[in-house]
Amino acid sequence: MQITLDLPDDAFAKVDAVAKHESRSLGSVLADLIRSMKTGPRPAFTPKPAPGHRFPVIAGKPVTQAELDRILEEDGLP
Repeated sequence: MQITLDLPDDAFAKVDAVAKHESRSLGSVLADLIRSMKTGPRPAFTPKPAPGHRFPVIAGKPVTQAELDRILEEDGLP
């Protein structure tokens, strides 16, 4: 089957380089890439509760009310 694809320049450059390096057509490189993709839905990310906590704990910086207010104001939200 023949189709026309619009690829971003960076994606085309990568697939073109692989095709040239392996002396293959662009179509065969893309077909192999598609065949290698996992099928089916991806499982949802469900973090586990950290020891000593009831809820999952995700590492990061706490967000203050002042930061929330600033973000809402920047977005024009009440």
